[in-house]
Amino acid sequence: MKKLIYSLFIGVSAFLMVSCMEVDNFDAPDAHFTGRIIDSTTGQNILADQGECRVRIWEKSFSTNPGNQDIPVKQDGTFNNTKLFAGTYDVVPEGAWWPADTIRIGIGSKTVTQDFEVTPYLTLFDFKTELEGDSLLMSCRMDAPIKAGLPQIMDIRPFLSLNQFCGAGNCISHYNDVDDYKKSIMSTWEKLPKLDDGKSKVYSIKVWVKPGYTYFVRMGSRVKDTFQKFNYTEIVKVEVPNE
Repeated sequence: MKKLIYSLFIGVSAFLMVSCMEVDNFDAPDAHFTGRIIDSTTGQNILADQGECRVRIWEKSFSTNPGNQDIPVKQDGTFNNTKLFAGTYDVVPEGAWWPADTIRIGIGSKTVTQDFEVTPYLTLFDFKTELEGDSLLMSCRMDAPIKAGLPQIMDIRPFLSLNQFCGAGNCISHYNDVDDYKKSIMSTWEKLPKLDDGKSKVYSIKVWVKPGYTYFVRMGSRVKDTFQKFNYTEIVKVEVPNE
């Protein structure tokens, strides 16, 4: 009896081993989905931070209630994923802009390019930097392309990095931790101080920088929506001379 049980055990083990060695005949995901997030106010790619915004997708080919996948939006406003399964997807861009419509597209064996035009909550302009010794003064103004129903404006702050990637997700944390380096606004657009052209006053922030360092800097502001992500100025390179 013991020999019979032992033989059965060996047989089952061998069967399981053979089953595990079967070749997986499913093709690897190779569908390619790419595109741009375009700022409707400029016609250019959105000024973003690396991975702070996203394109959210749901594969609808095999399920009516699928989980979501996220494709990060790069700093240059583009997105790219080369490892999707071919199928039908619901797609929507999410970030520091007015909510966009969800669209349904087919992504097959060839590259599918889809651009999205969005309207940012805020546009930051007249960005200026002025270096005086070991202090750097940054300033900008802001406007709201759509003013009616704009969520409350939360704050405006500087972002400094030691490489070309600069924003809330890629910055020197010290400048975000010190309250003197950021300005709380917490105001509706209607109550925001403005100049004669109907756009905001100048917001200035001074930060201390180290001699001999090269910084990549920008400013950003956000509204109190679901995501609370930043709208940005362009990035400026600042070289601080040695003392």
